Amino acid sequence: MKKIWVIIKREYLALVKTKGFILGTFLVPLLILLLAFLPAIFMSVGTEGERKIAVIDFTGRLLAPLQSHLSEIQAENPDQAPYRIQEMQADSSNIESRKAGLNSEILSGTLDAFLILPADIFENNQFELYAKNISNFQFNETLANRLTRVVSGIRLREIGLDPELVQRMNRSVRPKTYKVDERGAKEESGEITFGISYIMVFMIYMALIFYGIFVMRGVIEDKNSRMAEILLSSVRPHQLMAGKILGIGATGMTQLGIWGLTILLVSTYGLIMIRQFVPAVQEMPIPTISVWVILGFVVFFLIGFFLYSTIYAALGSMGNSESEMQNLQWPALSFIIIAFMLMFAVIKNPDGPMAVALSMFPFFSPILMFLRISLHAVPFYQVLLCIALCLVTIAGMVWISGRIYRVGILMYGKRPSLPELLKWIRYS
Repeated sequence: MKKIWVIIKREYLALVKTKGFILGTFLVPLLILLLAFLPAIFMSVGTEGERKIAVIDFTGRLLAPLQSHLSEIQAENPDQAPYRIQEMQADSSNIESRKAGLNSEILSGTLDAFLILPADIFENNQFELYAKNISNFQFNETLANRLTRVVSGIRLREIGLDPELVQRMNRSVRPKTYKVDERGAKEESGEITFGISYIMVFMIYMALIFYGIFVMRGVIEDKNSRMAEILLSSVRPHQLMAGKILGIGATGMTQLGIWGLTILLVSTYGLIMIRQFVPAVQEMPIPTISVWVILGFVVFFLIGFFLYSTIYAALGSMGNSESEMQNLQWPALSFIIIAFMLMFAVIKNPDGPMAVALSMFPFFSPILMFLRISLHAVPFYQVLLCIALCLVTIAGMVWISGRIYRVGILMYGKRPSLPELLKWIRYS
């Protein structure tokens, strides 16, 4: 055990001191914080300034109600940029020269945009918008939505209906969501809860890939530098493989611990801070991450890491270069990618027969079973059964990978074929 500990310490310190580890560990939390707070800060900075819009109304009926609707935007949200409408005479005889003049005003900055409301807008449902920047989708949609309401209101009045009454009747109904668990029901946002679950599942997905590749790369580097031959003069092959896997696993837990703490702080205290900047989210319930979800994250990360790391270690011992590593990693990588893709099917019915069966398959369990746990859709006996199946699978993969590693770590030259691998497993 003392020899394994020395290898664990060597692998751990070699990774945590690298620039890639330091940058990755602290840049990811910084990115999470920026994504959480910057939108709220930008929304609170202030208005963009007055929007000056010229309007040529060939209907003679839309300008006044459009001005009224655009004024409502400012009343509803004082931080919203005000709109100043400039009425232009509707004269079709010199429309092209009028357009040229208004285009010049846009280029000089006198106007932000101008609209042409044709006489057949009620039949064709189209109007013309001229602006220097037509990629401002929020500005475009605001004008289109308000003008749609104006046109719809006129149509409804023409057939004898009250537009405000129709709008109230068509007002959408939205749920106020409550998350139910053993402790009762608590109000939570479904979107935020799903977002947190997705981020945590994605962290496991990326960790299985990256740390598996770290194990594989470490084996190939030791093999090419002949370091493995020196180490094997003092330790046994299975001790070297165990030390390398545990050392890199400890590195992964350090990094994920920092990331997980950041997500926990952002998802709770972060929303409290955002409420200070953006009044619109005052009613948004603060999400919580239960102890069982955190425990499930740790358990299934470790299960996934040890399961796939043993495979990556065996695959790395079969290769001789970085280029070969790209081809060798696909047997393990395919299972991880498939599990992540199946996640979207499991989300629809996390306690259905298909979700249960897929989450019990050990190579999918680290992602799919944790996903079901984060959605609170797993009976406790299923979790225990899944863990037992995964531990049995890990034990079998350690036995198989250990035999491949024992021979492959000292083999150079041609990559072994499948019959040769079977011989290694059988006779080593």
